[in-house]
Amino acid sequence: MEKTSISTNGKAMSDIKTITLGCRFNYYESEVEKSIIRNKHPDENFVVINTCAVTHEAERQSKQAVRKAIRENKDAKIIVTGCAAKTALEYFNKLDGVYQIIQNDEKSSFDTNQTHEEDDYLFKNRARAFIQIQNGCNHFCTYCIVPQTRGRSISLSIANILERVQYFINHGFKEIVLSGIDITSYGADISEKIELADVIKEILKTKIERIRISSIDPHGVSDELFLLFAHEKRIMPHFHLSIQSGDNTVLSSMRRRHKREDVINFCASLRAVREDVVFGCDFIAGFPTETEAMFLNTIQLISDAKLSLFHIFPFSPREGTLAATMIQLPKKIITERARILRKKAYEASSKALQSMIGKIVNCIIEKSENGKSFGKTDSFLPIIIEEHFDAPNILNNCEVLRVENDFLIVKKLHL
Repeated sequence: MEKTSISTNGKAMSDIKTITLGCRFNYYESEVEKSIIRNKHPDENFVVINTCAVTHEAERQSKQAVRKAIRENKDAKIIVTGCAAKTALEYFNKLDGVYQIIQNDEKSSFDTNQTHEEDDYLFKNRARAFIQIQNGCNHFCTYCIVPQTRGRSISLSIANILERVQYFINHGFKEIVLSGIDITSYGADISEKIELADVIKEILKTKIERIRISSIDPHGVSDELFLLFAHEKRIMPHFHLSIQSGDNTVLSSMRRRHKREDVINFCASLRAVREDVVFGCDFIAGFPTETEAMFLNTIQLISDAKLSLFHIFPFSPREGTLAATMIQLPKKIITERARILRKKAYEASSKALQSMIGKIVNCIIEKSENGKSFGKTDSFLPIIIEEHFDAPNILNNCEVLRVENDFLIVKKLHL
């Protein structure tokens, strides 16, 4: 939860809390909404809950978060937004204490020309800034409600994106994250023949030092985009893939566009030219029709593709999707498969961390406290330096000493 109330120059501002559930894209939108609300209502207190509805469980947690915010913030106006604001609109309309509901298509966009307090810019005190380049999705996977809550894919203009990049450069950011719901579909709605690779090429003409890519669809990586990933060192060597399953039959039932072989080939090809690359992924355990053998194919994909960072979800039927009408597996089996998958994922993550001992890495510091600094390597592995460095800060030439409590313990080399 983010909270802001007093500017560094001592000027009182509205007290705004943001509670964000779900995807990284929601974190971007929460930051923008916080800024816009503060500018429009400088003397009022708000709590903005940016909800998620990707699964039935996610919607339940969103409802719970809103009820809790109402109980704990008696003097604030409660705003509900995000995907569950649409799927559970009737519920929130009837909930006493909700001041306003903002649908996704009613959200304000980030305008770099809007006035901000000099010391109150977006993503202040963060190591990196998120930039929206696209919204919505055209693919209608059988388990996913997002096309109904976000609409069809819409791309921001390159000119608009470059304005946003320059905004963050002007405020001292060295690292940005390109985000959206399905960013590899960028340009499909624009008459000119452009794609994500064209956006990145234009951004690389600016003075931004580091670019991260949010979750990508393996099927959407063009040859030109792959070459950028492979050879452009300002693109950080960490890629989070929306995989969902390692079995081709399940992938077909999900209406995913890739096969397990596509994932293996993509990871192997990129690793052949970028030795430091790390791959993360999303997996769903217990999808309808998933047999034990199909589940084992997902387990096997972890080692076949050498995946290292994971988000594991037990399948939860989402009303309004085709998968919710399929014959469901027993909840006990779903829970057990998610447990096994998390165990295998943890083993793979631990192995990836251990493999880094003795290597020299670059790091970005995200926060410092009690004489220690915390952050990520270029490959997005978590680090601790037992020395204070101001955040955000980029440190080159750090030696990995050991692994401790799932962190790389590194030392800055003063060469």
